Amino acid sequence: MNRKPRKEKYNGLTYNFFELNNDKICFMFSGTSYTYDKPLLYYSTALMLELGYDVVQICYSFEQQQFEQEPKAISEMVYSATNPIVTHMLNSKPYQKSVYIGKSLGTLPIIDFYMQQITSFSSRYVLFTPLLSFEHSLQNLQDKHAFLAIGTADPHFSQEKLDQLNSHHLAIVENANHSLEIANDTVTSIKICQSLLTELQSFIQK
Repeated sequence: MNRKPRKEKYNGLTYNFFELNNDKICFMFSGTSYTYDKPLLYYSTALMLELGYDVVQICYSFEQQQFEQEPKAISEMVYSATNPIVTHMLNSKPYQKSVYIGKSLGTLPIIDFYMQQITSFSSRYVLFTPLLSFEHSLQNLQDKHAFLAIGTADPHFSQEKLDQLNSHHLAIVENANHSLEIANDTVTSIKICQSLLTELQSFIQK
């Protein structure tokens, strides 16, 4: 990926902005330790740029004790920190399409807030390893539609819960962990990443 982002700051929070000056924008929300230089998010960024989207990678971190709250409060915490940037960017120009991509912790504001909103333009949602063990998030996924990828070795994986989400585009990866990789199997992990990006591209272009 040759294009370099501009590092911007708004409301005390930093974000990386890849600007193509198009009418489509993608917001990205990382995990606690799965950052934007990790394979899935790095190549998702490259893919969205190829598809002509401006990309906003929101950079945030929280103290460990902040994760001792109830799940709903954790979700609200992430949303409160990141939403000013989302609102700022959506108000900056007349975008016609949006995509929200989240990994793990970063799926919470997407599921609990952005997927619940009615927008005046087309929006798509991508959930890499959502925290399905959070009951309120599972409820908020009901009757919605997103690209959802999770591995069977992920501690948040539950076939019973996934069976309730038949309205979603599901990518269930056998033996993949919370990073959507196979432990001690680099080549297979690369193939998984390629397969997920292929599915993601199809989902976005539908």
